[in-house]
Amino acid sequence: MPEPKPAPVDPKVALQKLVNTKAFMTSLFKGGVIFVVHDSDQAKLAEKLGGRGLIIGNAMRKGIDHEHVVSAAGPAVVRDILSSVLLPIIGRVRVGHTTEAQIMEACGCDGVDEHEGMATTGAKTYKKFNNKIPYIAGAKDLNTALQAIFEGASMIRTICGGDEDKPDIRVTANTIKAIYAGIGKYAKMTQPEFDAEMLAKAHSQTMIALIKQTVALKKLPVPLFADGGIMLPMDAAMMMSLGADGVIAGVQVFQADNPGRRIRSVIMAVAHHDNAAKLAGICEDNGALGAAVNYKL
Repeated sequence: MPEPKPAPVDPKVALQKLVNTKAFMTSLFKGGVIFVVHDSDQAKLAEKLGGRGLIIGNAMRKGIDHEHVVSAAGPAVVRDILSSVLLPIIGRVRVGHTTEAQIMEACGCDGVDEHEGMATTGAKTYKKFNNKIPYIAGAKDLNTALQAIFEGASMIRTICGGDEDKPDIRVTANTIKAIYAGIGKYAKMTQPEFDAEMLAKAHSQTMIALIKQTVALKKLPVPLFADGGIMLPMDAAMMMSLGADGVIAGVQVFQADNPGRRIRSVIMAVAHHDNAAKLAGICEDNGALGAAVNYKL
């Protein structure tokens, strides 16, 4: 007898399962530190000391700036890092560059980070619900965060103020504050005021439902990570106290006099951000950054 044909899969159900799977994957990063790395040695150190995940940046950044092109890391670098650690790996790509994103996925990356610090190509945004791996998007306030989630982002990070070499932590802190201020503004609205606001912005029913969900949760429905200028344990702890679900530490931590001690102190600060007594000990000796690193305070 012929084998029975499998029951047809409802596309909407399949899509929702994919969305749920990606949401679960990014939720695993909560309460931890994701490190930006340029090579397998940095990746191994971050994994050994307790990093929750890795973002692969492009170490050739300075060498190609004169051409006004900052692209994703090459496949050889990505595969080398993937083969050296077991942590989840996120490939950093140009905003809107679907081909770079597809290459990162083909190499085996567990996620993609569209980064505004790199050149923007093609459409600035596009729907990502059907992509098999989660996407991370930057946001500067609640509106841009909600728009990114509406387009399929499974995780939000603060925009990186300044550039990758000289990030501005003030932008990071102010972005988290702006996101929660936006949520608070909606929460204080009466129903007529809310309806008028939605009508004025011509939001779709899907976006309205997303806003209502955010207000009910009193936070974004996806993880929010602080990114930009986080190289000190006390700064990492402050971001958590402001409402971040975790932090992304810049590649500059590997330039500290004692990179291992600095990395461990940032991880411990995130874990104990609400305990000032423990933070004092964690911050006492955190492997000072090397003189070559220059970033804004």
